Amino acid sequence: MKIRKTVFYPTVIIILMFLACYMVSPQRVNEVLDAVNRFFQQGFGWFYLAVSLFLVVVSGIVLFSGFGKTRIGGEEAKPMLSTGNWFTVVLCTTIAAGLIFWGSSEPVYHLMEPPGFLGIEAGSYEASVFSMTTMFMHWTITPYAIYSVPALMFAVAVYNQKKAFSFSSCVSGVLPRADRPLSSAVIDSMCVFATVMGMIASLGQGILSIAGGLSEISGKESSRMTWVLIGVFIAIIFTISACSGVLKGIKWISNINTVFLICLMMLVFAVGPTMYIVQLAMESFGIYLDNFFTRSLMIGAGSGSDWSYFWTIATFANWMAWAPITGMFLGKVSYGHSVRKFIVINLGAGALSSGLWISIFGGTSIYQQLHGTDLHGKMALQGMESAVYGMLKALPAGRWLIPVLAVTVVLSVVTAADSTTNVLGDLCFLGDEKDRGMKIVKVIWGVLIGGMAILLICSQGVAGIKMMSVIGGLPAAALLLLSGISLLKTARQKGSLGKEGKREQQQ
Repeated sequence: MKIRKTVFYPTVIIILMFLACYMVSPQRVNEVLDAVNRFFQQGFGWFYLAVSLFLVVVSGIVLFSGFGKTRIGGEEAKPMLSTGNWFTVVLCTTIAAGLIFWGSSEPVYHLMEPPGFLGIEAGSYEASVFSMTTMFMHWTITPYAIYSVPALMFAVAVYNQKKAFSFSSCVSGVLPRADRPLSSAVIDSMCVFATVMGMIASLGQGILSIAGGLSEISGKESSRMTWVLIGVFIAIIFTISACSGVLKGIKWISNINTVFLICLMMLVFAVGPTMYIVQLAMESFGIYLDNFFTRSLMIGAGSGSDWSYFWTIATFANWMAWAPITGMFLGKVSYGHSVRKFIVINLGAGALSSGLWISIFGGTSIYQQLHGTDLHGKMALQGMESAVYGMLKALPAGRWLIPVLAVTVVLSVVTAADSTTNVLGDLCFLGDEKDRGMKIVKVIWGVLIGGMAILLICSQGVAGIKMMSVIGGLPAAALLLLSGISLLKTARQKGSLGKEGKREQQQ
């Protein structure tokens, strides 16, 4: 087996040590995790926010620069995927189960428990607008910029500059020695660690969300055994899909999942409080844009509140934890498209799709909470995952939508985990996708990630999910900052880059 030992083994050893320690003293392990998580949040919260805003600025600069005309792979490159298939793969890879999990529960939480330091009354008009603007902040432009910048830098580095399939190629413009074997291995190892933490968090969200759907359908309370069975099932499915080939499995699942997502949005929009959804979304989006920079850097310093740490920082950290390797996958499938089109699809279309989902599902949930359907109380009793199903249940014929949503969550988790597992395999193994050793590496990751996700949600619940995000997000944030600087430097060399890509294609 051609395993890159310095990339593969460090994270595997950390996970195995964690599992061993947890079996000996679970309470002590939880205490250590809590302490590490709090240290990361309070010591580096400002860094997560600053890097996030920086990546938004970089995306805007590149979009409107002359570099936007550059074709990924050179001027003669033909697209690997059609625009339609490309969009569905991007959408389903990035949206995962997180948006479905938080799309109803988070706005209800912010509506009923707004941060005290802002002086907003729970359940008020101000709270509803604050809730929706917060959703736009957490789920639209900024997170998709977090994905798009490293993805674009990776695509240009690999396809135009002919650098190695490694995240070190994204930062070599800032760190000239990054492409050396040892440096490359260290950087890729950091990517693997960050992404595995992010995958554990997202898989945990998916497990809880699916369990919530099964609970609504069966009428039986969700249990830890249910979580274990769902986790094992999902891990098996995405591992098999990942071993089947990068595009064959992902493209097929993505197309089906996109249809489900669009149908769900259209149905909820049609039978829900349509005018309220439109009005709240428009007003909130305007306020979001007006206060974008203020909200992007809001940390609540000196307020004594943990709201920003638990929500904005933890949310951005989760996106960051996924970003290096998800970015590598998004860059990998972007061959043949222009830089400008890349940003339009990955950032623009992705943020728009996410914004539509939270406007419809979040707006409906807020309306129901304000008009007699106590989703907040349901969340307190049955967990955050119950909110979206409670919202659907309150709609006309909503019971029929619950199984559809549960299936959509399964497909979303599988698509995101599938694509990420593929890139984990590429980073950890030197060989062809069809190589038996590559498949073994993917199976190992599937088992470890599935096992950790099950363990964390059974012991820590939603808090454990956010904890993994914050821990994985810190090393990722440093790499994303470097990739953003590298992209700006590359954009300044747009003239020579475009010619170089063309020349390489002709050789």
